[in-house]
Amino acid sequence: MTELNYKLIRLRKDKGESQATAAKHIGISQSMLAMLEAGDRHGSDATKIAIANYYGTSVESIFFSHKITNRDKELV
Repeated sequence: MTELNYKLIRLRKDKGESQATAAKHIGISQSMLAMLEAGDRHGSDATKIAIANYYGTSVESIFFSHKITNRDKELV
């Protein structure tokens, strides 16, 4: 498992929710959330935003290993 997988699982468990309940609130299927937590899928940008919004955090803090800076943005 990667750091991302652990982050997703920890966020859900910290809320005390099952995959099915969290997925319903996020607006994705339970199987999709399971695949995201297992690292089998990465999810669309819209899914990542929905997950971050649901957990009350930023997309960056969940899905990126470091903080994005203006320098990083210039590389794109």
